Amino acid sequence: MSKPPAEAPDPIDVHVGKLIRARRRAIGMSQDELAPAIGVSFQQVQKYELGSNRVSASKLFAIAQALGVPVGTFFADLEEAGADLSVLSEFGDFLVLNGAAELVKAYRKLSTDQRRVLVDLAQVMAGS
Repeated sequence: MSKPPAEAPDPIDVHVGKLIRARRRAIGMSQDELAPAIGVSFQQVQKYELGSNRVSASKLFAIAQALGVPVGTFFADLEEAGADLSVLSEFGDFLVLNGAAELVKAYRKLSTDQRRVLVDLAQVMAGS
C-alpha cells in the first residue's frame, strides 16, 4: 500500500519559518543553541524553519522570547501582502541570504535620501 502524497507546506508556515531563521542568523544563534532554549531537537528547528512542520502558538512564543523579538514580528508582513503570498516568499528568500541581516541593519541607519540613492544603485546594478 503506497503512502498518499505529502501536502506542500502552507505559504504562511514557510514565511514564518524563514523569519525565524533570519532572526536566528541575524543574532548569531545556531539551530543547536535555539533547540534547547525552546525544548526541541535541532532537527525540529530545521523543520520549523522550512515550514514543513507548523509551529504551535506556545512554541512560537518560546521562539520569539529566545530570539528577543515580539511574536508579532513573524506576522508583520502578512496583512500587507494580503492574498499575494508570492511577496512573502521573495521577502523571506531575501532575509535568509548571506549578508541580508547586515544590509538591513545598515539600511535602517541611512537617511531617506541615502536610502533612495542606495535603492537606485541596486536597481542599476541589477539591471532593472
